[in-house]
Amino acid sequence: MTEKSDRKKRQPSPLSRAFVSCRTPPLLSRAYVCFHTLTPLLIFAAAPAICLLAPAPALARTLTTYERGMAEFGHRKFKESIKTLEIAVKEKPDDVDAWTELGRGLMMEDRYKEGLEASTRAIEINPKNFRAYTFRAFCNFKLRRVREGLEDSDKAIDYYQVNPFDPSILWALDNRARAYKMVRRNDLASADLELLQVYDLLNKAIKFREWARLNDAVTTVDQAIKNMPKNSDFWFFRGVVNGNRRDFWEAAADFSNAIRHTPTATFLYYFRGDAYQQLNQHREAVQDFTNIINAKPRLAAYRFTCETGRLRDQGLREDMAVITIGDIYYLRAQSEAELGRTSEAIEDLNQALKLDSTDTAALTLRAELVSESGKNDVAIKDFTEAIRQNPGDWSKYHQRANAYMKLGKIQEALQDYSEIVKRNPDEAGSYMIRALARQRSGDYQGALDDYTQVVKLNPNDDDAFLSRGVCFKLLKRYKDALEDFDRAEKINAENKSIVMEEKAKLYVETGEESLARSQVKNLDSALAAKRPNYILIGSIVLIALSSGGAFFFLKSRKRKLKKGLAGESAASK
Repeated sequence: MTEKSDRKKRQPSPLSRAFVSCRTPPLLSRAYVCFHTLTPLLIFAAAPAICLLAPAPALARTLTTYERGMAEFGHRKFKESIKTLEIAVKEKPDDVDAWTELGRGLMMEDRYKEGLEASTRAIEINPKNFRAYTFRAFCNFKLRRVREGLEDSDKAIDYYQVNPFDPSILWALDNRARAYKMVRRNDLASADLELLQVYDLLNKAIKFREWARLNDAVTTVDQAIKNMPKNSDFWFFRGVVNGNRRDFWEAAADFSNAIRHTPTATFLYYFRGDAYQQLNQHREAVQDFTNIINAKPRLAAYRFTCETGRLRDQGLREDMAVITIGDIYYLRAQSEAELGRTSEAIEDLNQALKLDSTDTAALTLRAELVSESGKNDVAIKDFTEAIRQNPGDWSKYHQRANAYMKLGKIQEALQDYSEIVKRNPDEAGSYMIRALARQRSGDYQGALDDYTQVVKLNPNDDDAFLSRGVCFKLLKRYKDALEDFDRAEKINAENKSIVMEEKAKLYVETGEESLARSQVKNLDSALAAKRPNYILIGSIVLIALSSGGAFFFLKSRKRKLKKGLAGESAASK
């Protein structure tokens, strides 16, 4: 994945480095449609990869009746999907999408007469509904109504365009070719079969993707594109695979080609917008997401969404997933925030929450943005609601605690940090978080206890030894402090400058000025060797002689020193 700014990575940060994120390409399963036994070309997750995220951020949100039916269909729960979609058409009798998918579900369950009726209703509402024609054509064929089936197949092919559900032209071509053979029109059947040969390359490419052979998938679909360079299905699939390969520049170009040939297919803008986000091209991403919002589709995307948008960081990912307009508002908010348009981002999140008040991700992101604008009391309300909706997600406690800290409500913050420890007793990071808060509140002994627990769980955590050393110094346990500083330097030699600085402060406190001066001299020599004139000696002395703990600047100083040394090294090259 390409590097993104800190704001882009708004998913909860790990408790500790012990949490590991895996990126295994999902294993998929697909069945091909035929005239005798129709199993539509659905890409679904037979064995989706489960990844340890820290924590796996729950995509808690409520789906509409129609969206729920689509999600059930994506899981191949056809009977459940039919029941749900029947409710959807009762709620909205003119819901063309629900009627279309109901027809598909009934067809899948061999309820051909009912499937034909549902598809006919969808066609009555939208006479150019190519998917409904496809499903009705098959029902007609199964009911031995060949002429009607051929008529519907013709219309399905004539009206077809790439869509977020499936390349249904495959079914229409295959079924029509078989019907032509039945009526002895072999010339027409041959023409359809020639087209199917090209589409069969897409089938092979899909199989390669299932097997995680992504390079082979691209090579194969390239052959299809060579034969039909204006086919949006092929360009779209190529973009999906390039996205799986983390080649987002290529993916964006592929989706652009698909859009050029089928500009009305709004779901393509979702995939390109996601690729733009991965490339930090946020202005372009905002424009693509805006195109979708303006088009007002029922679903923004459906297939191949396991590695995109809001689903990218989910522990359980599958291709057949529902992307709603609420998701698009959320994604646009992310890019707006990246561009510094905080008010616009918050308004998008407000819209997402109007569509679904249980969307904890939108609630949390809004709280973060509100907190950044200084309204931590308002942010706390959102964090509290997010916790109420999803109490199992410890990251919300962390974010609310940070907001409490900004308001100076130390005890409330400590309660949340303690909740994190309670939920993650074997994770060093949970104790580290609470230790920082305890030290800031002046509870040095409590902080010391937490730091000690960190080094027990992770004996090679040099940051914990540095922090505990500072805490020992604040408690005037100087011998223990020196031991921890030495241990931190032994674990990580890059800590040398910070250790010398902290030792200088310690020796000033103990009245050992000669030792303090030697540390300052060593520090100056170390810095001069790497970065001449990095800082004046007098400034170092002032730092060394300053009283009080500088713990909360320790980590930032460490990073600055590393950055400075790296910059000087690059400049010297």
